[in-house]
Amino acid sequence: MDGAATLMVAGQPPRQIAAGEGFLIPAGVVHNAKNDGASAIKLVGVYVVEKGQPLASPASAPAPAP
Repeated sequence: MDGAATLMVAGQPPRQIAAGEGFLIPAGVVHNAKNDGASAIKLVGVYVVEKGQPLASPASAPAPAP
């Protein structure tokens, strides 16, 4: 990963991630990432998908945190 971002995962508080850090998003959990910096973010994604299942599916926006 190069750069930094805010990672938002449903049911968890937003988290800052930076180069050299790893993270896991459980299957089926709504998530997003936001680039808060001026430079581009580069990362490597590895997906483990059950045979015959889609890589991604649309989801409604997560509810705002209380």
